[in-house]
Amino acid sequence: MKIYTKTGDSGDTGLFGGKRVGKDNLRIETYGTIDELNAFIGYALCEIQSEDLKQDLQIIQNRLFTLGSDLATPFESEPKNFKIPRAEENFYLDLEKQIDFYSNQLEELREFILPGGSKRGITSSYMQNSMQKSRTINGKPDA
Repeated sequence: MKIYTKTGDSGDTGLFGGKRVGKDNLRIETYGTIDELNAFIGYALCEIQSEDLKQDLQIIQNRLFTLGSDLATPFESEPKNFKIPRAEENFYLDLEKQIDFYSNQLEELREFILPGGSKRGITSSYMQNSMQKSRTINGKPDA
């Protein structure tokens, strides 16, 4: 299987089910950002020692993958012969609970910090920025 199709060379791309949309479509931008976030979580998993945190991040990765497939499949295009997994309504609430759990283990942040100092710090900052970007994009009209 090739990782490219050459069907989008004219500036559009296919959603699951066959619908064609522009590559600048907010749906495409959103799930591209989510894919990017998922890749950085994978990178972070290579650096993390805590098995509990690894397990939590792997759950998040799976949920992000589901969210990407959900975004790639408009409801009207869902196939009849099998069910596309859809993102759970509580995805963001669960994620925010995990963020609160891990944040409560840190010293209180009293000022903004610049990314750097370690691979973990840079990766964490990038993941947070990607997540915020995906939420912002997804909140735009017609996303």
